Amino acid sequence: MVRRVYCIRKVTGWSHSWEVVKLPTETFYNLPEAKQQAIIEAAVAEFAASPYDKASLSKIVAKAGIAKGSMYQYFENKRELYLYILDLAYAQKKRFLKDVFDQADDFFATLKRYYRRSYLFAKEFPLYHKIINHYWDYCAEFEEEIRTSRELRANDFLTMLQQAIENGQVNPELNQEAAFFVYHSVGKELIDNFIELSETDQAQHLQFIDAVLDVLAEGLQIRKE
Repeated sequence: MVRRVYCIRKVTGWSHSWEVVKLPTETFYNLPEAKQQAIIEAAVAEFAASPYDKASLSKIVAKAGIAKGSMYQYFENKRELYLYILDLAYAQKKRFLKDVFDQADDFFATLKRYYRRSYLFAKEFPLYHKIINHYWDYCAEFEEEIRTSRELRANDFLTMLQQAIENGQVNPELNQEAAFFVYHSVGKELIDNFIELSETDQAQHLQFIDAVLDVLAEGLQIRKE
């Protein structure tokens, strides 16, 4: 009998919430490390190239050099393999962003750190970034998980925003849900539309991220003294 291990994973900081996740079987961990890595790399490549519902398990096993039947000794099904790979992607992102919220007393400075670091994550781990983006695209398989994740992301932001309001950094009359929508939408565009920049242009884009966030922080309207 194949024994499966379970864990509950929850990542905050506008990242991800988890259902109960089935880890690979012990059979997978008994494989030589090179074979484990070959399976992971093949799955990462396929799930980055295609969203979950269009990703091909046949392509994954062919690239990994294993029989399709063998994959079911390591993962119960395609969904569990996908969740494992998604978990790897978010674990890497969490490590990459680990100190962003250490000093969250300045709301606007924290946002700059978050979006700058998220952009650098996308540059350094483009396949993981694509997998994470695919997750947020509509897929009936994960409709409930995505809805819960979006609520948690919004709550994380709104908690920070409320603290900033109480600290006198943000206008208390601001529509908070609109603020989340604007920051989330603009931040996504600042990352996804500039991934292909050269290393030379990357530094300039980080400054551009700061400039765009300054516009959001300060607004366009001239303030009357």
